[in-house]
Amino acid sequence: MFESTPRDWDRIRAQISQHIATADQVVQIVSPTVDDPLGTQPFMYTIGNHGLGPPELLIVDTDHDAFAGVLNRLGKIQRDRGVAFADEERVSIGGDYPLRIVDAGEAGRKDYATFVGIYYDVEEYEVRQVLLPDPKGRWPDTPGCDLPYARQPVLSKMGRTRH
Repeated sequence: MFESTPRDWDRIRAQISQHIATADQVVQIVSPTVDDPLGTQPFMYTIGNHGLGPPELLIVDTDHDAFAGVLNRLGKIQRDRGVAFADEERVSIGGDYPLRIVDAGEAGRKDYATFVGIYYDVEEYEVRQVLLPDPKGRWPDTPGCDLPYARQPVLSKMGRTRH
């Protein structure tokens, strides 16, 4: 287990600040370990949007680098338009089907995008979850949604429990 010191946190904050200064946000990728007692799904989220006003963005059930690019594109769209993605908004980035954006609520803050609060030293901040549709355009909370897409939890409907 990583034992952190104040010096470690200062170094990590400085690295994140440098990335945010050049790209407006950084994507934190979290991959579960074999020993993870929660059986956590992999996930990734942005850090940097909160400081500019819009919510941070989160994708659950993948740690593939390609999806970090999706979060970077979505973050730029959100910042450029100057308006946060709304709960249940559909956003197209060029695929056959749009992505679905939902308010991740308390679960998004407390169970997933936790380092946002640590980085900004705040408890309240917004997180929007990005849901990926299956090849037929179905969402994980739609009957018949194909795996692996069906494994994505829809945090706005779950409260604070990871699955």
